[in-house]
Amino acid sequence: MAGRPRFLCGVVEGFYGRPWSMEERRLLFRWLERRGLNCYMYAPKDELKHRLLWREPYTEHEAAQMQSLIEAAQEHGVEFIFAISAGQDMVFSSAGDRLLLQQKLRQVAAMGCRAFALLFDDIDPCMCRADRNVFTSLAEAQASVANEAYQELGQPSVFLFCPTEYCSSLCSPSPGQSRYLLTLGRELLPAIGVIWTGPKVVSQELSAMLLEEVEGVLGRRPIIWDNLFANDYDCRRVFLGPYTGRAPGLMPQLCGLLLNPNCELQANFIPIHTLGSWFRSELESCAHPDHAGTETAATLGDSQGPWEGSYSPQEALELALLDWVAEINQHALETGGRALLHPSAGCEGGAGLQPGTAGWQEATPGPQTHDAAPRGADQRSPETCSMTPGEGRRKVTLVPKKDSGSRTPTGSQQSPPADGDQLASASGTSCKPSSAPPSTVGSAQPAGAPVTGETFCSLETPTCCSSGADNSQSPLLDTSNARGGDGNLPQPPGSPQPGADASPVTTTPLTDGAGASPVPTAPLTDGTSDSPVPTTPLTDGVDASSDPMALLTDGTSASPGPTAPLTPEEATSIHMAPLAPEAARSGYMTPRFLEEARSDSNDPLTMEEVRMLVELFYLPYHHGPQAQRLLEHLQWLRANSPSVGVPATAPNSCEGARWRGRAQSFQLLCAQTCHLHSRFVCSAGQALLYDLHPYLWDIRNMLLAASAFILWLDGHLLCDPDPTGNWRSCFGWCQSITAPLFPREDAEPWAHRGGLFGELQALLPVGNSCDLFYHPPPLFPSRQLYLLRPLLPQDKGELYRMCREGLDCDPSVADVLVAHPDLLGDRLLGSFLHLSPEYTFVLEDEGGPCGYAAGALCAEGFLRERASNWLPAMRHKYPRELGVGGPALGQDALEEALLFFHAEPPAVPLPVLRRFPSLVQLGTAPRVLDVGASCSLAVCLLSALRANGSRGVFCQVSATDQQQLSFYSKLGFVALPVPWPSSPGARLLGRLL
Repeated sequence: MAGRPRFLCGVVEGFYGRPWSMEERRLLFRWLERRGLNCYMYAPKDELKHRLLWREPYTEHEAAQMQSLIEAAQEHGVEFIFAISAGQDMVFSSAGDRLLLQQKLRQVAAMGCRAFALLFDDIDPCMCRADRNVFTSLAEAQASVANEAYQELGQPSVFLFCPTEYCSSLCSPSPGQSRYLLTLGRELLPAIGVIWTGPKVVSQELSAMLLEEVEGVLGRRPIIWDNLFANDYDCRRVFLGPYTGRAPGLMPQLCGLLLNPNCELQANFIPIHTLGSWFRSELESCAHPDHAGTETAATLGDSQGPWEGSYSPQEALELALLDWVAEINQHALETGGRALLHPSAGCEGGAGLQPGTAGWQEATPGPQTHDAAPRGADQRSPETCSMTPGEGRRKVTLVPKKDSGSRTPTGSQQSPPADGDQLASASGTSCKPSSAPPSTVGSAQPAGAPVTGETFCSLETPTCCSSGADNSQSPLLDTSNARGGDGNLPQPPGSPQPGADASPVTTTPLTDGAGASPVPTAPLTDGTSDSPVPTTPLTDGVDASSDPMALLTDGTSASPGPTAPLTPEEATSIHMAPLAPEAARSGYMTPRFLEEARSDSNDPLTMEEVRMLVELFYLPYHHGPQAQRLLEHLQWLRANSPSVGVPATAPNSCEGARWRGRAQSFQLLCAQTCHLHSRFVCSAGQALLYDLHPYLWDIRNMLLAASAFILWLDGHLLCDPDPTGNWRSCFGWCQSITAPLFPREDAEPWAHRGGLFGELQALLPVGNSCDLFYHPPPLFPSRQLYLLRPLLPQDKGELYRMCREGLDCDPSVADVLVAHPDLLGDRLLGSFLHLSPEYTFVLEDEGGPCGYAAGALCAEGFLRERASNWLPAMRHKYPRELGVGGPALGQDALEEALLFFHAEPPAVPLPVLRRFPSLVQLGTAPRVLDVGASCSLAVCLLSALRANGSRGVFCQVSATDQQQLSFYSKLGFVALPVPWPSSPGARLLGRLL
C-alpha cells in the first residue's frame, strides 16, 4: 500500500453541460502548472461514458484521446484523476456491474492513469430490492463497491469517494448524527479519501470547526470539492471574482481541495490564479514543515511576488488582473484580434447594409431546453438558451435533485470543439429557423371596414380615461441643447473616459438607504431598499378611486365631449410633457461613447475595463463594486421616485434635484457598461469572447432598458399636486408587482436567480414577466453602440426618414416621396407622436435614431381622438386623389397608407380594450440586427405603461407579416381569440403586464 498522498490542490471538471474540448483542457493544464496547482479530476457530468453509459468501455479512438489527455497532464506536472459516476443505475450487489466497473477502471489505468475517484453524488438514495436483500444500508453497499475497486486497482495512492450526502445541508439530521456518514467512516478503507463540499452545495465559507466535525465522523480528513465558482445551476450567472471565504490555516485539516469552476473555461482565469495564490499562502504558513506539497512552493520561486501572512483575496485579485489583462491582449494579438463579428460590426453606423435588409434578424441555433429550478427554488418562466450538438442539460452541481435550470450561453458562443476533440457526450438539438422582429418598412396595418356590431367599444362611454392632466397647459421642454448645432450628441458632465474606473462616477452621496458599502464587495440584495416606498393601499396596481375617469390615462386630456378637428400643422406637431428645469439642463444623459465609438474600438483592453468586467460578475454571494453601485442607484431611484414631479417652488423640491443627481450617476454607470460591451467585442480574443459575451450582452440589454426607464421617470409620470392623487397607481409596481421573493439567509445561490441580471430585472415594473428578458444571444457579436431614451421633439425628422429607408431607392415612388416625404412616417408614427409622445422611446446608434417603441396608455381614448381629430387632418394633408392616375404610387406601403387615412378605422372589440387597455407599436431600421437592443425597446415601453397602471397591452399586426408576428410572439404576445370582422386582414395580439 502506498504512503499518504500529498495534498491535492487543483480543478475538477465536474459540471453539467458541454465538456471542455481537448484544447481547452491542455490550456487548463498550462494554467495549473503556472499557478503551482497539482491535480485535475476528469468528471464531466454530461460525458456519456462517465455517467449515463458508464458500463461501456472506451473505443480505440476514445482511448487514444484519453491517453493523450493523461500524458498532457503529466507533462505539466498535474495529477490526472479519472472519475466515474456509476450510482444512477448500478446494482451494488450485482457481480456483473462490479466487474464492468473494475474493467472500465483497469482500461484507464492501462493508459497511464494513477489516480481514481468513484462518485455517488446526485443519485436516488433508495436501493433496489436486490440490494436491500444483501446490504443493510446504502452506505454499506457503496463502501463495499469502493473497497473492492480500490483493491483491484492495486491500492493506488489517490483513490477518492464522493458520498451521496456530501454537505451538511444534505445530512440528516446533521453530519455528526448522520447514520450514512457514520457507516461510511466505519466501512471505507482508511486510505480512501472522502469528498466534501462544506456546509452547503455551494458554500460561502469553510471553517475549521465544521471540518473538525466532518473529520471526526468520517475518521479521516476530507477532500473539499469547492463549488464556489460553479455556475451550471443558473444560465445567467458567471463568476470572475477571487477565491475567498476560506478560513486561513485549513490545509492541516484537509487532504486536498478541488475547485469545480465555471462551465466556460475562459471565465476561470482569475478563480484558478487566486486559488494558486491561496495554495501558496497555505503552504508557506503551514505549521508542518514536512507537509507534502512544500516542494511546490519552492518551485514557484519569486514569480508570484512576496506573500507575507495570510491569504488576501483583494491582493490576489490585483495580481490576477495584471496577468489576465496581459494574457487577453496577447491572445488577441496572436489570433488576429477577435472572432467573427456581426456583418454590420465593421461598418460605420451600420453602413454597408443594403436597404431593405431584414432588421432584427437573429441567426441562432435551436433553443436549449431548461429544466425547472431545484426543489424549493423560485420557479420561473422558461429560460430559452441555445446549445450546440454535444451539449446536454446542466443541473445544479452536486445537488441531488433532478430538475435545475442551466445555461450554456448559446452553444455557438462556446468555442466549438474540433471533430474528435472530446469524448462521447450527450447530444443533440435541432436548429430552427430564426424569425425577425418588425421593420418599419411596409409594416402598416391594413385599413378596414366601418364599425359594425354591438360587441365593439362605443366611443361615447370610455372604459378608461384621462386623469385630467392636460399637457397642453404646460410649456414645452427646452431641448435646444440636446444636440449640438452640427447634429452631434452632447457630452454629459463627467462622462467617463474610455477605460476609466467606474468608481469616480458616483456624483451624488449614497444616502437614504442606498449608501455605498464600505467594503469592496457587498452581499446580494433582496431587491429592495431601506428607503421607504409609498404605502398607500393599492387595488390591482390601479387607483382605488371610484371615479372611472381615474383608472387609466394616456397623459392627455380625453374629455368625452367632441373637440374641433386639427389642422394638418397641428396634427403633425409633437406636444411633449414638460420636464423640470433641472432635468432640462442635464439633458438626456447622452454619453460620449456614442460620439467616439470608433476612436478606441481596437485598442487593447485596459486594466480598468477588465476590472469592471470582473465586478459585474463577481461571486455567487457577493456583488462587485460596479454591480453594487448599479443596484444601489436603481433601488434608491425606484424607492424615492415619487419625489419626481414636485414643483420647483415646493418645500421639498430639493428631493427632486437629489433624485436627478442619482439618476445622472446611474446613467453614467450604464454608459460605462454599454461601452465595455462594445470594447469587449472589438478587443477580446475569440475563445474569451464566445465564453463571456452572452453574459455581458444580457447585462447591456438590461441596462439599456433600465436607463431609458429612469430617464422616462423624470417628467413623464402621471402626478398630482395632492400627494394622495395618482401616485398610487403610478407606483403600484413599487410594492406589489415586482417585489422579489426573499430567500432565506442560508439559501443556496440559485435562490438568487439571475444574479445581477435578475436583481435588475426585479426592479423594473415588468420584472415579473420573465419571457420579456430571456432571448438567446446572437451567433455573431456586434460592437454597435446603442442609446435608448425617451422621445425628443427633434427626433421626428430622423424617425420619418427611417420609415422611408426601404423605399427611397425605388424610382417608382421617388416623385411621391419628394412631394410627400412624411407620408409613411405619418402612417406609422404620426398619431403616436402627436397624441401620445410621452410613451414613445427612441433607439439611437452612431448613425442617429434607428428604432422606436410607441404606445398609448389609454387605447380607447387614443383611438377615439385619432379618429375624430387626427385622421381628418391627415385626409386633408393627403387627399384621396394622390393615388389616382395609374402607377403613381407603385408601392403597397404607400397605397396602404392612403387607404388607412381615408377608410373608416376599424373598431377594436370591447373585451380587448377592457383586458388590454394599452396600445403599442414597435419598429426599427433595417440596419438594426441586434435582437437585444430591439427587445430592450419593448421592455422600457412596457415598463412605462405598467408604472402608470396598465395591466395589459395589445397591438395590430398584418396577418401576412410573419416578421412582426414572430417578434411579438417572442415578447409574449399571443393572438387574441376575439372576432374582428371589421379588419379581416389584421390580427390583434395581446399580453398581460
